[in-house]
Amino acid sequence: MKLKDVLLITNNNKGTEYKYLSSMKDYMTVLFRAFEGSETELAHAVQELCQTKENSQYAEVYLAANKTFHARFCSDEWELRNFLGGNHKMTEGEVSFDKDRCTKECLDVLTAYNMDHEGHPLIGALHYEKMEYDFRQGEVLHNLNGSDYSVLMVLNQNDLFLMALKSGQFLIAEGTRAYARYLKEGICSEDCIVRGIEWDRGIYLGNNLSEIDMDSIQKEYGINRNEVQEETGMDEEPEC
Repeated sequence: MKLKDVLLITNNNKGTEYKYLSSMKDYMTVLFRAFEGSETELAHAVQELCQTKENSQYAEVYLAANKTFHARFCSDEWELRNFLGGNHKMTEGEVSFDKDRCTKECLDVLTAYNMDHEGHPLIGALHYEKMEYDFRQGEVLHNLNGSDYSVLMVLNQNDLFLMALKSGQFLIAEGTRAYARYLKEGICSEDCIVRGIEWDRGIYLGNNLSEIDMDSIQKEYGINRNEVQEETGMDEEPEC
């Protein structure tokens, strides 16, 4: 299962919120039960749920005044971490994470993205394997800290000029390398292998591109810096 196939579910049951992660298949059981005998309402509920892939809303299923479901497709790992950390409360009542109601494949995704059921990072559970990769201008790269970056310019083989997609911040990523991250133990499906980048140092340049001296950057980084990195020992894998 991929991250964006995971459903974030909040069930308000008589003032107590239960959060869990579900596959579409398992959540359809809830919808069939809620709209039994009404195919039109069921179709509308499924349509509303699918629309959450494109917006920031939750699709609501109303069962009674004190019994509701709120659900949406997960957009990225930051949203998943915030959801687990309690930042998506629907009421003022008590909130608990119901692991027993989670689809197993969703829990595998949770582990693959280096977090427990409260959104905290795992310790020592993941392995990083360095990959050979040629960076390309215009592509979007996923940093293994959870953020996505657009490659505006490949300065040389290891140094990139990037823009953070969420903040619009421009930066130079020095000593960039690509990794595949997966569980140290057990069998991990292809969907749960997270591929992304790490870098030795990020030089943050603000959000105003017109204030950045691109000519100086190209002149400085246009030389072959690989030999310098090798001499200073900067080409090491991240700690697991």
